[in-house]
Amino acid sequence: MRKTILRLKIFHLSNRMLTVLFATLLITIGTQLASYAETNQLLLSEEDIKDPGSLGVKLQDTRAVISQYIAAQLSAGTQQLLGEYDGISHPSAELQKALLDDLNRLLQVGPLYDAESFADIELSEQSQEFLAQNPKSGETLVRLNRLLLADAYPYELTSLTEKHTAEGSKGIEKCRENLRRIQQAVEKYRNARNNDPQWLSELSPEYLDKKYLDKKYLLCPADATNGTPGVLTDGAKDPTLPCSYLYEFRPSEKSNRKMILPHEGDMLPFVRCEHHLLNLSVGGKLYRNGPQREIYKDKMKVAVARIDGSGNLYTQLKAQLGEEFLKSPEGKDLLKQLQGSLPSSTASIQQQHISLIGKPMPNMRWTDLSGKPVELETFQSEFILLNIFPITSDTSGPKLQRLEKLLKNYDFSQLQVVGVSTDDSAEAIETFKEKYGLSMPIWMGQNIQIQISADNGTSKSQAQLTTFLLDRELTIKDMVIDFDPDILSQKVKQFVESKD
Repeated sequence: MRKTILRLKIFHLSNRMLTVLFATLLITIGTQLASYAETNQLLLSEEDIKDPGSLGVKLQDTRAVISQYIAAQLSAGTQQLLGEYDGISHPSAELQKALLDDLNRLLQVGPLYDAESFADIELSEQSQEFLAQNPKSGETLVRLNRLLLADAYPYELTSLTEKHTAEGSKGIEKCRENLRRIQQAVEKYRNARNNDPQWLSELSPEYLDKKYLDKKYLLCPADATNGTPGVLTDGAKDPTLPCSYLYEFRPSEKSNRKMILPHEGDMLPFVRCEHHLLNLSVGGKLYRNGPQREIYKDKMKVAVARIDGSGNLYTQLKAQLGEEFLKSPEGKDLLKQLQGSLPSSTASIQQQHISLIGKPMPNMRWTDLSGKPVELETFQSEFILLNIFPITSDTSGPKLQRLEKLLKNYDFSQLQVVGVSTDDSAEAIETFKEKYGLSMPIWMGQNIQIQISADNGTSKSQAQLTTFLLDRELTIKDMVIDFDPDILSQKVKQFVESKD
């Protein structure tokens, strides 16, 4: 009987132990399920990929350190789909799913942060806070990885505190379609003319499909001004049609963009929508970003450099891009490229004439077309733009013609433009003026260039268009050799105010 009671007590104790163990197990499972649920909420959903097309384009562009790092960790299947993506159409459902699955895998497999790969990425305060905790696994690591991805691709992926809504992308699909039309028209233009258009308006109507001839392809749906000229940056307004888009290959920027094309390749921005931060690249790809892609921050600085023949190349680049950039491999390569592209005569003239800036204009003898002596002192303008050139040059006429159009809104009291031909034929000069429709007075001044050079120790004649900007006292404020009309007109604006 006592044995039976003992067995019952043991059995009773065993039930209590089982109950405790079972409760502990439930708590553990519950905790794990809760942790799993919380982690699962941190993973990306389809709605969290704000712009799958732009994400695909950036992951294709492995010249960016961060994209090279992320793309290398994608599965072979996803990498193949990325390689097949054209960069301008809407990504296939297969590619979108593959990217979503791979990115969520990267969020969970281990620490995503790599100091070298994220060196050019500006980390949010929240990312830095979690990074300091150095998590190796669990929900905290997933959260950190999600934050890092959003820092790397802020226009493509939502952050943890952001909710992507259709309202946030209002009009972007219409804008994308406009840029696709522009790309198609530009390709037709290039094939027909072997060049880029001066302005986007040149694409209409010859190079557009008939169904797009309503001209609205140049208007972004988010542009409340309907393409009002001048709303974008100064000098970027299309001269013919209302345009919402910033055209990067316009005349004033064309040479600079061509210069950095070898560095940027098919990702170089060609047309921009400032409203949706959407770029169309020269390679026909669409991606999101602001005015500059920070992952190419050093190379993109070259886009705003202004190089002319008025001074030492290194000095000009140093003032605009900084000495640190010029000491970098990209800077050294750029300087070497530019030095190699300058004609030897231009390089020589640069060194001869740079010392003239800030000094009085050398005294010279000029005559009008009737043979009467004339002097610059007769002008009462605040500034004088003096152009010395041979009329036999093939480039002087078109450049002066373009320059007059750009400077037509200045009063003579502010600015007087005058030409001096190194040829002594009045009849030839009259023909030259009529051919290019020039209104500026053109004087005669044989051997002028030799006289200027003689002040610098040489007597070699220079058969190039040389331009001096003089103030009222005839002091040389600036000097340019074989100018670009658009760039020179911008220089003039720094000194003279237009009537506009």
